[in-house]
Amino acid sequence: MIKTKKLKTYLKFIFKNKIFLLVFIVFLVHLFLRFYQIDIRSPFGYDQVDNAWAAMNIIVNHKFPLLGFQAKGNSGIYIGPIYYYFISIFYFVTNLNPIASGIAAGVTSIFTFLTLFYIIKKLFSINVALISVFIYTVGFSGIMFDRIQGPINFIPSISLIIFYSLYKIITGKPKYLLLLGLALGFSFHVHLSSIYYLIIILLSLPFFPKTKETIVNAVVSFFVFMLFLTPNIIVFLQNAGHVSQSLGYGQTTYHGFHLRRVLQLFNDALIQFEPILAFPMLKPLKFFLIPLFIFVYLFKSISKEKLLFCYLVILYFLVPWLVLSTYNGEISDYYFSTNRFIALMILSYLVYLVWSIRHKIAKIFVIVFLFVYCIFNLINYFSYKDIGISARENSVMSAIKEERKVEFVQGFPDSYFYYYLMRQKGINVY
Repeated sequence: MIKTKKLKTYLKFIFKNKIFLLVFIVFLVHLFLRFYQIDIRSPFGYDQVDNAWAAMNIIVNHKFPLLGFQAKGNSGIYIGPIYYYFISIFYFVTNLNPIASGIAAGVTSIFTFLTLFYIIKKLFSINVALISVFIYTVGFSGIMFDRIQGPINFIPSISLIIFYSLYKIITGKPKYLLLLGLALGFSFHVHLSSIYYLIIILLSLPFFPKTKETIVNAVVSFFVFMLFLTPNIIVFLQNAGHVSQSLGYGQTTYHGFHLRRVLQLFNDALIQFEPILAFPMLKPLKFFLIPLFIFVYLFKSISKEKLLFCYLVILYFLVPWLVLSTYNGEISDYYFSTNRFIALMILSYLVYLVWSIRHKIAKIFVIVFLFVYCIFNLINYFSYKDIGISARENSVMSAIKEERKVEFVQGFPDSYFYYYLMRQKGINVY
């Protein structure tokens, strides 16, 4: 009898907190997929080598950089150095072992998961947040994005924080200006695409509350933002060559605004929907999801808050599209990753609307879709093969056994592995 009562109590507790239990299960799956075979599946390419050498210089040579990774080769444009200090924590703990790269990527993905869940929950509901983190967790593109260590891992989460901050500000809560300043400042230590946020903020200014509280918070936020830029400003003041080089790069790659180029990039402007949709047959839906979202979001009721929300959504896709239309350099898909989680948010909201239909068929459809989505993506992930950390390490160990020296080459993974393995033997090279 007592056991029956306890069982009923447990079942009642589980039923009452079933959503949080599901979120916890998804989080455990997330940890597994981001840390599974970390030595085999974590890539170690040019960017990871650059980060490893930077961490080594901080830890071993006590050289503390004021500049981060160069945004584009020979551009003279650098992001801030915070990410170098972040990655050095993991290299310090692992005694410069390259496995630190995979661990850092996994830890960053935890921050991303929690940020995504919290903000989507605040913007919509815990149900939409659960769908978001589930799609993000099992999606092949999400797993791969998280496992390739680099500062760009922070782009989607920081971008979502800026989106949330702006939405709160333009709907009458200026205290979020401080969060905006923090996120915006950090974004300049992540990727050059942070310039999008400045334009989005500028286009949002007319909707900022016109109060004394706004002015006070704006001043504090500005100083916080400038603190993040201080290292870059110091370097630029010390070395005018960096300024002239970056200005030269900007003049070379800027070709002005042309409607033809805008139309050419229309497909790329919505590219962040493609990896989330996953199935090839669903990818054309990307052209309809934003207008569909706006229609259903405003269908039952139209308010100032909802209209401003839709305005921000449009800006998050429009600004990167138009900015990159004026750029004639090479464009990678992660240049658009500032709206990756906005795309995920839209899809998750629409999936939840289908789930909300009061008919069993709708719920069965959502369950089947998410199940097939999960299986399809996981099959792609587990069948994917790349040269991981352990494979590169074994290759260099073979060279050492054969007494072959690996020469230093900038960005060449074997160079760092050679340095690390020889250091383990007490021999300093390079």
